[in-house]
Amino acid sequence: AGDAGRYAVYLDQRPGHVDSPAFFLDVADVFFDRNQDELALRVLSNLVEMNLESRQILRIAAYRLIRSGQVDLALPLLRKVLVLAPFEPQSWRDLGLALATRGDRQEAVDALRETATREWDARFGDIDLTALAELNALVATAPGIDTSRIDPRVLRNLPLALRVVLSWDADNTDIDLWVVDPDGEKTYYGRPLSWQGGRLSSDFTGGYGPETVSLKVAKPGRYEVRAQFYGHRQQVVSAYTTLMLRLSTDFGTAAQKDEDILLRLTGTKDEVLVGSFEVGGTR
Repeated sequence: AGDAGRYAVYLDQRPGHVDSPAFFLDVADVFFDRNQDELALRVLSNLVEMNLESRQILRIAAYRLIRSGQVDLALPLLRKVLVLAPFEPQSWRDLGLALATRGDRQEAVDALRETATREWDARFGDIDLTALAELNALVATAPGIDTSRIDPRVLRNLPLALRVVLSWDADNTDIDLWVVDPDGEKTYYGRPLSWQGGRLSSDFTGGYGPETVSLKVAKPGRYEVRAQFYGHRQQVVSAYTTLMLRLSTDFGTAAQKDEDILLRLTGTKDEVLVGSFEVGGTR
């Protein structure tokens, strides 16, 4: 459809898809891709209205808003998620990262400190270490942040040439992160340490992730990021799982650059290429 008639097509199709989050996400993407942001936001508001008490739907909408540069609109959704699920570290981490994106670094550090220091259910694994690295990167690159409530023994920035973080929106879900380096070597749960120094965090078989691959010195060349969906052990609000990938170069330095990718998996055993990028070239 042309720009003038596209919204009418959406209205015609909507009655048959009122229970499908995927429909609203896909349509919003169409409008965003065609620079019709106002209509895209209107469609995303329909997604949120499907279930205002569903943290999964609220997270999905917030992630999409952040990716589109609408952080101010995403923050109220993430604050609502935190009210609904303060017992999940992902709620604190998502809010902290969104606040950091907007430039509210003190509040971001405070939220990440909650993720890094609270005791969580065992299915959330090493998310405290992931959040701690992000907290230290913020402290190191934003002078003046108050760290008086943080144990000084854990305040140490560990800069990286390359950092890949994969998380997902469905609890009790098993997704594996793979990173293939320019030599063709794959860093994954079966080989968590690569020859050039890449390190994979613990393998998460429950929770929301994240799984992280860190590389202090990155060899120039092409890298691939892949994910494999093994399945979930819960009742879900949709038949798919949304992946959120954050790729950071020069992590923990003033030159840090982040790129976020959203991708949907539709079936168990799905293996997907999330993205590829060049070190020493254009991503």
